[in-house]
Amino acid sequence: MNDAIFDLLDRLHSCEVAIEVHRGYLKAMEYGLRMAVATHPSREQLSDAWLQLLPNIAAKHRDDGGELFAAAFEQALTVLTEQIGAN
Repeated sequence: MNDAIFDLLDRLHSCEVAIEVHRGYLKAMEYGLRMAVATHPSREQLSDAWLQLLPNIAAKHRDDGGELFAAAFEQALTVLTEQIGAN
């Protein structure tokens, strides 16, 4: 193999590592958020606040990435809304 292929393989490996790190971080945050929602002393206030913020959150990040980002972001907001109980 030539140097260009080795460079591409190194870059690919770096991307794979970064993705795994981010997956771990997001999974930990997911569990922390679930606990925070489950133990919130006023679920109704939490739900109301979430519903007020949701349109601004979606609008602010609408153009942050491509189609995959938008789909994942929308899916995550939907799951969060369901978990908060604001559906």
